[in-house]
Amino acid sequence: MWRQFETSFAGPPKHEAAYRIQDDGTGMLVSFMASKTPLELKMSFLDFIVEGLWRADCGELWLYSPSTGRYIEINVAPNGAWWACVFSAPRLRDEECERPKCDTTRADSKSGWLSTIYVSWDEIRRCLQSTEDLHANVTLILDGCPDVDPPLENLHSAVKLGAVDFHRPHEWVPLADLM
Repeated sequence: MWRQFETSFAGPPKHEAAYRIQDDGTGMLVSFMASKTPLELKMSFLDFIVEGLWRADCGELWLYSPSTGRYIEINVAPNGAWWACVFSAPRLRDEECERPKCDTTRADSKSGWLSTIYVSWDEIRRCLQSTEDLHANVTLILDGCPDVDPPLENLHSAVKLGAVDFHRPHEWVPLADLM
């Protein structure tokens, strides 16, 4: 089931956009769809795993284990480029934990884009040290998010957050609520 992003941090979204989370028993497939021509970063095929995708169009999955305090951020761009990071606390990267391995697909149309990212439950468990009682958020950036003064209408969150900051795992909801 596709779920619409109904608001941005500045009110109604400028573009129609949605996400879908599917559990196939061995992992999660997360899809993002937007009805606009994608704004993409310029990169070569050698840079397919790249940090900073949020500076252009990018869908993001956030998974949090309340029992361990660890969370994962997984980003996917319209062209299928992806990046992921494991955090041991808000904005504190776990430099010793290898990022989860993910697979992506993409599709373009004249009226928008569709990208998916797949991550196995084994990878999630390895990174979070648990898959019990996972909490999550799904976010979407359309038209980019510069390092300074990001346009709030470009930032979308499935979970209502208390501040313009996606790194707020204590505010995320049970994963099942987003599926």
